[in-house]
Amino acid sequence: MVKAVSRKITSLINEVIDADVLVVGGGLAGCMAAIKAKDQGVKVVLVDKGYISRSGQSPFAAGSINIFTPEDDLSLWLREIVERGEYLNDQEWVKLQLENIYSLTTELDAWGKEYGLTVLERDEKGSLLRRKARGNINTLTSVINALPMMDTLRRRLVKLEVPLYERIMVTDLLTEDGRVVGALGLNYRDGKLYLFRAKATILAAAGCGFKSFFIGHRNLTGEGQVMAYQLGAALRNLDQAMSNTTAREVDIHGLSFMVGFGGRFLNGRGEEFMWRYDPEVGNRARLTRLTVAMAREVAEGRGPIYMDLTQVPTHDQTLLKQIVPEGFRSLESVGLKPFREKIEWMPAFEGTLAHGGGVHIDLGCATGVPGLFAAGDNTCTPEHGTWSITGLNLSFCIVSGKVAADSAVPEASRASLSALGNLDVAPLVDALLAPLDREGGSNPEEVIARIQQTIIPYPVAYLRREETLQNALARIQNTRQWEIPRLRARNLRELVKAREVRNMALIAEAIVQSALYRQESRGFHYREDYPLTDNDQWLKWIMVKEERGEMKVRGEVFPTPYIQPPTGKYPPR
Repeated sequence: MVKAVSRKITSLINEVIDADVLVVGGGLAGCMAAIKAKDQGVKVVLVDKGYISRSGQSPFAAGSINIFTPEDDLSLWLREIVERGEYLNDQEWVKLQLENIYSLTTELDAWGKEYGLTVLERDEKGSLLRRKARGNINTLTSVINALPMMDTLRRRLVKLEVPLYERIMVTDLLTEDGRVVGALGLNYRDGKLYLFRAKATILAAAGCGFKSFFIGHRNLTGEGQVMAYQLGAALRNLDQAMSNTTAREVDIHGLSFMVGFGGRFLNGRGEEFMWRYDPEVGNRARLTRLTVAMAREVAEGRGPIYMDLTQVPTHDQTLLKQIVPEGFRSLESVGLKPFREKIEWMPAFEGTLAHGGGVHIDLGCATGVPGLFAAGDNTCTPEHGTWSITGLNLSFCIVSGKVAADSAVPEASRASLSALGNLDVAPLVDALLAPLDREGGSNPEEVIARIQQTIIPYPVAYLRREETLQNALARIQNTRQWEIPRLRARNLRELVKAREVRNMALIAEAIVQSALYRQESRGFHYREDYPLTDNDQWLKWIMVKEERGEMKVRGEVFPTPYIQPPTGKYPPR
């Protein structure tokens, strides 16, 4: 049966699709990139692992977007983002994002109105509804409705007649003479293989969430980041592996406005403990502070942790349910009454999602690999630094989508469509399908569980030390050396899992290697053996790159043109 399935798939490439610009990933960044490229008159093709407008993280965005308006103070916002990003930000990207987000979100909101959808929430005067949410001091967070946002983008793509290829997992980027010229994709429902030929390619396929306990990302396993890495692109700042927080009993989203509207974090003693860790904003602390604080409270015997929403005003309760309906339905589905009782809470590891590092890009979204650009969460999200204030991720997806399109279209105009004459696709297909031909070997689900058990526990994810990181690295390297080459698959579903776990293992090693390299504490990266931030030695981006088949790590000093970091060592800020 296995061999019959294998023969059916490998008999031929079922379809060849040509594009000037190929966009891989149909979330917010990918949709925006496809729209903005199409607006410039080129042929665009968009391919996604799921159903565009419901795939990945974007539909689950928790209502928070950072929109700098013409009335705001650019220097004030720039400084706050850089300082709260602990100075690891690409400051030019911060400025670029602030200067472009208002016009782009205004345009997106107008598209929504054409379809009778409300994308941005406004007050009774028609102005953007803005609050101080997680991390904000002088800046403000606007309210965006995620599902109408994604429905708007899908309708816009259909209106522009952009071909949408859905439920296709892009497994390999194709190169000719060192230049990306297309991609190979597998439809995991019917087993058809697709060959996409393109003059320029934009990766917007998100990061790797390790199928952890947080809503909306279990199909995000780092394909784009791994494909770029294998072609020589650098992965940047994976030491900042991301975490959010969620209810322990059921995974939800919406934390930013929960605390923005009056939610409180309590420890097992009933103490509102976050004021000890962040005296300035307390419960609205950045995720970097929040997740480490939760881990420390539990490790020091003051757990469990609770979210208390009982003091949220009635009108804000209604707005919260409107912004993130899925989260509240999830809580209610297990009998929890979030506005009447405190809810047990915990950190939720997200790996390279949201802001956990990713493909290194320049100010034009170029990856350093000819013909390849990256946008959105697939990248290192350079505007954030560590993790600065809420809402930057959605803004970055929008702006980087446009920037990537503006860079890819001229690239496509200079290139010709490759005939792929010098490329033998057969080895890639054989490697993809190899698990189908193995009678024995490792079960993908079991290997996924072992990777999770290695990388998610507190001593590796939050309260790091040399010893625990070295132990984790040894386990992951053993998995990559012995288990990944032996993965087996009995059907198409398991074949996808086999490719996913291969990607997860590589990203897991890159995270741990990066964490070992950075010998200080900054952002999500808390080293108990190096508890201070050290700007003299470690104000660097940590870069991971493949060299001669080996994973190499280095630190790169970067420019700070607008905000000068302090010197010396100090406790993480």
